Amino acid sequence: MIVSHFGSVGFQGGQYKKETGSTDWEVHPIPGFDPPIELPLGQVKIEFSNTVDGPYAVIVSAHRSPGAPLLAANYGDADATGFVVHLFDPVNSRTVQNGGFSFAVMHTEKMAIIAEAKKIGKRQKDKR
Repeated sequence: MIVSHFGSVGFQGGQYKKETGSTDWEVHPIPGFDPPIELPLGQVKIEFSNTVDGPYAVIVSAHRSPGAPLLAANYGDADATGFVVHLFDPVNSRTVQNGGFSFAVMHTEKMAIIAEAKKIGKRQKDKR
């Protein structure tokens, strides 16, 4: 298995922000509830710079904090453009909870080679 995308996302000043990691992804808040509430609600989208062909797995781990020492994270809605991370407190409130997390996207070596070739092709096209 090959790690193609990775990083850490922090929650500071009421916003989710990329802290570290590879350069091929961005973090975006997603609205929750109906009608949508624009404030962060313990769920964000990790969006890939280039689509990922083929299946992949995500390892995600919440960052512990004094306000949420048992913060948990999972992912879903995975597609070629990215995935959604949900952060929640499984013990006290049992609801979504804002906080930081780290992740790694893994897929087979063959899929990693295809993804890298796409990146190179895009960079060459952008230079023209």
